[in-house]
Amino acid sequence: MTRAQNGCRGGGRGTKKTLLIDAVIGKVVKRNRQNLSAAWIDYKKAFDSVPHTWLKRVLELYKVNCTVRDFLGQCMGQWSTMLCQLGERMTAAENHIRIRRDIFQGHCLSPVWFCLSLNPLSTLLEGSGREFQLRKGGTKVTHLFYMDDLKLFASSRSHLMELLNITCDFSNSIRMELGTDKCPVLHVERGRVANSECIDLSMPINIRTLSENETYRYLGMSQNIGVDETGMKQSVYDVFYARLTKVLNSLLSGVNKTHAYNGWIMPVLMYTFGILMWTQTELNALDRKVRTIMTSHRMHHPRSSVGCTCRGRIVDAAF
Repeated sequence: MTRAQNGCRGGGRGTKKTLLIDAVIGKVVKRNRQNLSAAWIDYKKAFDSVPHTWLKRVLELYKVNCTVRDFLGQCMGQWSTMLCQLGERMTAAENHIRIRRDIFQGHCLSPVWFCLSLNPLSTLLEGSGREFQLRKGGTKVTHLFYMDDLKLFASSRSHLMELLNITCDFSNSIRMELGTDKCPVLHVERGRVANSECIDLSMPINIRTLSENETYRYLGMSQNIGVDETGMKQSVYDVFYARLTKVLNSLLSGVNKTHAYNGWIMPVLMYTFGILMWTQTELNALDRKVRTIMTSHRMHHPRSSVGCTCRGRIVDAAF
């Protein structure tokens, strides 16, 4: 895997690492008043549209053992489906519809295989020489990848257009379609978002341009130059309290409610730690409201120790 692909990487942090790098780039651009052109690229039904011919070719490019290649090729040749209406087959049993695009979902090999199919695109982008440099002599970044979610970075509009051309040419060659309704572009000049009237319309694909007041949701975070912290924190509050109330109102036992809290409620907050800058005051206010909600549902004694609540977990996870 290329270093830009954070999906299916052993020992990696997945989307968290991608968002951390993206957050650093946004802060550097604002602080140093740099120029930046970025584009978010999303494939339309990526898992369902990758051709079998390209999947086989990728195995050859990466020199996978021929026995494994033959086995996987035979398996793909047997993938088929049939149409049914109200429980009755619409076609004869022998007339199965052959599946010539799509990757088998639900198998542990499929995500790795899919990432390999897009790996050559990362190589092409890294070799383009049209990267964004954080500082003179510093790290250079052309793109960030998580599975099929791609974000391009360039120092100018012309360089971004070259990266978009590479992406479009590669996608067309493997017959995968971009979801243009989910592919916005952002231009930053001297640390501020450029007005939409100044945008060059000669892009290789028809995609919209973000204005200063617009955001795009990338890997669960609303972004512009950086993450929209105010809006994201409010969204996290709403989801966190809604889940907490739902669990406390359920008929689960006390032990299972604790498991639900650790496995379903706390991850909402933990995902944002390191990306959103939480203050001690905000965490204390969150802790007080959690204790109030738990007390009203008889899950926490009004005079119990403060250390028995979620404060320790929240603070430890944040810092």
